[in-house]
Amino acid sequence: MIIKTDILIIGAGSAGFGAAYSALSEGKKSVVLADKNNQLGETSTVGGVNTWEPGIGGDGVHYRLAERLMRSGDAFVGRTVSYAWAKQPYAVSDRCDDSYETTLHRYNVSPDDQRRFHFEPDAMSREMLALLREADNDGPTIIRHTINELIGNNAAYNGKRLTLLFGCNFKSVETRVDRIIAVSFDSADGEITVFPKTIIDSSADIVCARAAGCAYMTGEDSCDDFGEESAPINPVKRLNGITQCFRIAEGKTDTTIPAEYSDVDLSSWKQQLETRGVVSCFNVYPRGGISVNMLPTIDGIELLNHPIDELKHICEARVYIYWQWLTSRYGYNDWHIEKIFPMLGIRESYRLHGRYVLTHNDLIRGYAESLGHSHTIARADHPTDIHGDAGGLRQTGVYEIPYDCMLPKEFSNLLVACRGASFSHLAASSARLSRTMLAIGEAAGRMSTEICQNL
Repeated sequence: MIIKTDILIIGAGSAGFGAAYSALSEGKKSVVLADKNNQLGETSTVGGVNTWEPGIGGDGVHYRLAERLMRSGDAFVGRTVSYAWAKQPYAVSDRCDDSYETTLHRYNVSPDDQRRFHFEPDAMSREMLALLREADNDGPTIIRHTINELIGNNAAYNGKRLTLLFGCNFKSVETRVDRIIAVSFDSADGEITVFPKTIIDSSADIVCARAAGCAYMTGEDSCDDFGEESAPINPVKRLNGITQCFRIAEGKTDTTIPAEYSDVDLSSWKQQLETRGVVSCFNVYPRGGISVNMLPTIDGIELLNHPIDELKHICEARVYIYWQWLTSRYGYNDWHIEKIFPMLGIRESYRLHGRYVLTHNDLIRGYAESLGHSHTIARADHPTDIHGDAGGLRQTGVYEIPYDCMLPKEFSNLLVACRGASFSHLAASSARLSRTMLAIGEAAGRMSTEICQNL
């Protein structure tokens, strides 16, 4: 199959959705949105990270998503009702009566006053899809099908200007001088080749940018790389930790580990649980049950040491051992694992080395001094947040993210809008949150329409 389009967006997570919504809302360009999964949201839905952490959101589509989800009973504002301590290795966030606006602050807000946004993952995917269809049709539309009925394992929706391609794995890219001219995907129906004018790589792992030959980074930078005093003297082969999220529900538990995980060596994980435990976040769901987010399930660097399917298998096995440990010591005998989410919660992998690299210094200063405030596309105020060895939270302040972080040095028609944008390791640990990704995605969608007009 061959498709010609103005804008190709690779990855339908928070940034990819934001890019598609913005491009459809602000222009009349055709848009193709492709993803390997079969629903929108990626980490926020398929990965089970079903809570927006407190932080600045800016003016954007997150307001519309929040309003719809709260109106349908599929979301609420939550607060921490109990903190992790020696006799309880998990913090609990549950419903409160505060407004959505209270979730839009983090810096200089005490932990007791910080608020999160809890949502049902399938409902989030549903509302994302509804908003895209409304933008595509220039007005409200009625969703008459469930997500599973509408979105199969391949191309699922062809609208006036929007084509959704699900179950599509990135395959290859064709370049000419400083432009990408074609991107190919594998799908259940065979190869799909898209000829776009502009590409937005929102794939998190920047698969298109790397395949095209863009410079990229991975691991912890040295202090000399970007002048970050808080970075190590030498680069370190270390990534932010990975979490396998799962959902628990009331009902008698069975802590037997399924036989399919008998091939996994769990000795080091058991030892860690026995000696120092694992802290988790328990976030209550609007429709019942609890989201469990371990901090983390496995070291991030293992992403580079194992094929993704093998790493997923290891993390799922660790979930069962963790659940055994938790129920035997902390009471959850009347709860059971309802669902292990199909996608890993990966916080960091590959990062573009673009025209400007956002650094920890910029987070402290508040903006990229050499570029000025005029380049700002998003604001954030989350601390640097490393999970795993040498981890922890470090406060920064409110800071601005410049447009140039989305721009590779090598191509004129490619934008990178995802956690893999041009951030240092430290800056990425703060900027990676979902609402920040929504904001930079929306900026990419707006800019992509301008790039198309100039081609």
